[in-house]
Amino acid sequence: MLNREDQAADQEAAVVIDPAPHSDTDVESTSVPAITFRAHHLKAQELKHTHSFSSISSYASSVQSDSERSPSSSSEEERTVAKKSASKRRNECKPGGGTPLRPAGKAHDWYSGGRITSHGRWFRDSLNRTLLLRGVNLCGSSKLPTTPNGSSHLSEGFFDHRNVCFVGRPFPRDQADEHFSRLKRWGLTFVRLLVPWEALEHSGPGIYDEKFIDSLIELIELMPKYGIKCFIDPHQDCWSRFSGGSGAPGWTFEAAGLDITKFKATGAAYVHNVNQVPGDSPPMVWPTNYTKLAASTMFTLFWAGDTFAPQKMYQGEPIQQFLQNRYLDCYQHLARRLCHLDAIVGFEVMNEPHPGYIGLDDLNEYDFNSNLIFGDSPSALEGFALGDGMTMPIEVWVKSWPLPTRKQRTRLINTDKESAWLEGECLWKQHGVWSVNPKTGQPQVNKPDYFTKHPVTGEKIDFSPFYLDFIGKYSRAVQSVISSAFVFVEPVPNELPPVWRPDDHEENIVYAPHWYDLHSLFNKAFDGRITHDVQGLSKGKNVFAATYFGLKGARKNYRGQLSNILNAGLQNVGNKPCLIGECGIPMDINQRRAFLNGDYGHHSKFLDAVLSSLEANLLSFTLWNYNASNDNTYGDHWNGEDFSIFSLDSPQGSPDSPFDRSYFRFEDEESDDGRNHESHVGGRALDAIIRPYAAKVAGEPLSTEFNTATLQFTFRFSNYLQTPTEIFIPSYHYEDTGLEILVSDGDWRYVKERQTLYYRHKETKPGFVHSVLIKPISKPLGSGFTGLSNGSNTSLSKVRLSDQYSRAKMTKGDLEPSKLKSESSYGASSSRAKPESETGCICTIM
Repeated sequence: MLNREDQAADQEAAVVIDPAPHSDTDVESTSVPAITFRAHHLKAQELKHTHSFSSISSYASSVQSDSERSPSSSSEEERTVAKKSASKRRNECKPGGGTPLRPAGKAHDWYSGGRITSHGRWFRDSLNRTLLLRGVNLCGSSKLPTTPNGSSHLSEGFFDHRNVCFVGRPFPRDQADEHFSRLKRWGLTFVRLLVPWEALEHSGPGIYDEKFIDSLIELIELMPKYGIKCFIDPHQDCWSRFSGGSGAPGWTFEAAGLDITKFKATGAAYVHNVNQVPGDSPPMVWPTNYTKLAASTMFTLFWAGDTFAPQKMYQGEPIQQFLQNRYLDCYQHLARRLCHLDAIVGFEVMNEPHPGYIGLDDLNEYDFNSNLIFGDSPSALEGFALGDGMTMPIEVWVKSWPLPTRKQRTRLINTDKESAWLEGECLWKQHGVWSVNPKTGQPQVNKPDYFTKHPVTGEKIDFSPFYLDFIGKYSRAVQSVISSAFVFVEPVPNELPPVWRPDDHEENIVYAPHWYDLHSLFNKAFDGRITHDVQGLSKGKNVFAATYFGLKGARKNYRGQLSNILNAGLQNVGNKPCLIGECGIPMDINQRRAFLNGDYGHHSKFLDAVLSSLEANLLSFTLWNYNASNDNTYGDHWNGEDFSIFSLDSPQGSPDSPFDRSYFRFEDEESDDGRNHESHVGGRALDAIIRPYAAKVAGEPLSTEFNTATLQFTFRFSNYLQTPTEIFIPSYHYEDTGLEILVSDGDWRYVKERQTLYYRHKETKPGFVHSVLIKPISKPLGSGFTGLSNGSNTSLSKVRLSDQYSRAKMTKGDLEPSKLKSESSYGASSSRAKPESETGCICTIM
């Protein structure tokens, strides 16, 4: 922030234009002088290369030009006209508190540009600028109740599913300023906020936890202060905590007739909380629950119970209608409670939906290419039999190479002949899908195509129409409350999205798939030597063609996979915005060595390959995840996962003693922003995570690239309107290096305490390509100013940005003095202003 002496000096030296009304969310704006731009110094033809980089035209000080002032000798009538003119300019403000020539907010403040909208594949703001959103998922621990402690390595009180509490997720109110301030400083201000169904409706159907919703409202009300906006994620994994994942309340199993206390014995689910018996499969096999009885049955009933289980009723309703209506009513109720909050931009339909048994064409075997076969691996038929009280020999699969897993042995499951059903026999047995062979006593399939053809009409059937119908219902439920709400939709993991039909819901749909390097995730290893295209392998790609070498190969691999995902969305979903809802890396890779030695070098290289590939595809994204309770011992406290970019144990390598941060103060931007700022305490792999990006673009983005080795950032776009482009410039990287900012045309202004570069292009020809290049000065310079010469025909400014409010000279290069105007033409101080031929171009750094 500016100190009092700097502010006083600036006010004494200049007549400052009254600032336009500022957003109440821009907490520093009242102490920052109004931002104005100087007109381009040179005509286009005077530049040797019109498209070459040039920082000759940077920004001017925050003063009025001569034409804007009312001279002291003017008449009263002239002064009145001038005041009216100034008043008119002040009133010509845009949403968010700025004018095209005087932007009000930070690049990573999503309020300064007004409401977020969309046009085609891009998000837009009220100034019609393209938005490249980025942020985090808040957070992995939100899957778990706070009372009793829901960490998945604990079992006490686990089955008392109605008497739980999620108040305090994602973090308590008294920690919110710390975490939101950190996210703002890191430039990660677009949040996917996890709100599982269980957190809202755990006590029973229609009984909502209003205290939890109140606590959410308290947190969301704070978001505008930090420029943060969010969308609600009804998060689930494998249906519910009680079937080895997260999401749905325990009573949903009761509605289906399933007994959650018998899932372990019958192999109906692998539940980390209770699967702690020696010899059991390791805990990080939770995705295999998608193919086990409990989760597969629940998904099938939820999406298509009317079709595949018409006999199943609950409380007088068909099971599909009962489950869907409770879900829709629950999130519509949440929308009503949150509709007054400016931070809410939309609701997601469901995290990582799964079809259950719908479309399964072989009940005797799961497809190795589209399902994770690992640990105890019963087929659908074997799962039916186990749940019905039969003892079965089940294959056990382990990790291998070059195929990810292989069969190792078989073992008997359900030797006590327990039943997973509360009463009666298996639901699928009741519907004639399978039976026990009276001669052999073994289970047999009676209707092998039961889940691929309509049981009545015989028409071929798959998951898409069921999912699309529900997307329409959910969208209408939410948008009946918040008409402008985006609806975020994702496909089944690692599969193509459904093809939108003419009558499917279109209004404010956002395509929000997930992407991970599944090979590195599964093996928890990355050294940058070899990566694999698991996406391609699942579709039959040759293993050699799907293998990439080195970090350059990793980026090519990831870039191609993400391009496929983006293009599939544009083709199947339509020309709609795309945001990668989850991406990230496991932090416990390479045998957790970083936790002991503090070296996150491999993590930074891994994450940089991921993030640079997202940027190469010009994708918005939310990282998985920021977890306020992460530690080195239990990670994200859920099923052995450890993805959080923040940890209580970082930077210390002590699994048993979380790092004490209680002595730090997290006030809003009151101190220097270098790598040693207190907000960075607890961060992991920040060299890759914190990176410059063009957040609000006055045109269509064409390319963006950040080199973590050289800290050079380049961005290109083609214009379609004349408003400033806003670029996030993290002080984390550039505090101690100085900055060199070069642009193809127009002028710019860098506001250090906002970590924002405002760039206003000059050339307005449709389709003209504008370029911005930012890089550190090769050798850190001392405080004060610097004037460095460049031998090219285009002058460059190399500005040392060590002071919060300083002046720096620009080099003259080979330009003739007669072609440069003196500073007095732009509203200098009352003291004699030297011509630029004598002093260089004077630039105000804020």
